[in-house]
Amino acid sequence: MISSAVGTQIRVPATANLMVDSQDRRNGTAWDFTIQKKQSILNGFFTRIGATEVVLEWDKYNIVTGKNDTLIFAQSAAPNSVTVELPEGFYTVAEVLDASVTQLNAATTAGRYAVERVGGLYGIVDTTTITFTGVTGTLAPQMNFAVAGDAVLPVAPDLRPYRYIDFISTQLTYNQNLKDATTNVSDQNVLVRWYMSFDNPVPSDQYGFPILMGYQPFYLRRLYNPPKQIAWENNMPIGQLGFQVVDHTGAVITGNGDWLMTLQVSEN
Repeated sequence: MISSAVGTQIRVPATANLMVDSQDRRNGTAWDFTIQKKQSILNGFFTRIGATEVVLEWDKYNIVTGKNDTLIFAQSAAPNSVTVELPEGFYTVAEVLDASVTQLNAATTAGRYAVERVGGLYGIVDTTTITFTGVTGTLAPQMNFAVAGDAVLPVAPDLRPYRYIDFISTQLTYNQNLKDATTNVSDQNVLVRWYMSFDNPVPSDQYGFPILMGYQPFYLRRLYNPPKQIAWENNMPIGQLGFQVVDHTGAVITGNGDWLMTLQVSEN
């Protein structure tokens, strides 16, 4: 038996792009602003929105004055504690260690402290063999020092200001009944989440610690294929748009930088 071939015509849905540039703002910061034009930004006639492309122009310091700039080294003999205050800027773990040693030696005796390898890890060593009793301060949780006698060693330190950030626009997500959810206590409906991680293995600093995303400024483009598809009512125009970029607590991030985003809208 020979059956006739039967085909189904498929019409590719029409699409349009909404290009967003944080530098187009007339108020606020790149991380919290509203765009309002004399006419509607989009006039409806579409049923889906997706963020297909994001460019992040990151210039936010990972060491910030008053936030995570201090380390207090406590020892069993004089000086019982020395406070290191780092000028704000971009730092690798190696640069934190070197800057700390410079200030420790300036506050005590030249050459007393050095960066040396101990048990496979580089850390700060007191060459007089006086033991450390702990490291505190606003930067201590990120450096995660382990005390090993006359040395303190960073164990899996992480100097990134954020592990991820979320791009949010309530004007674009409120129409959809299906909402986002997270394992975090703070839930947000997002356009896209940007994970602060590179796709490929990262280089290491001079002491072998990885240089993670955010240790240095970067301009990086990411494509999302397929993007999250957000439902929209086709008779609803978009008059104004507000955007926020928030951290894991839902707080708007601060600091320098800009971003661009391509939003693709389609008729079905």
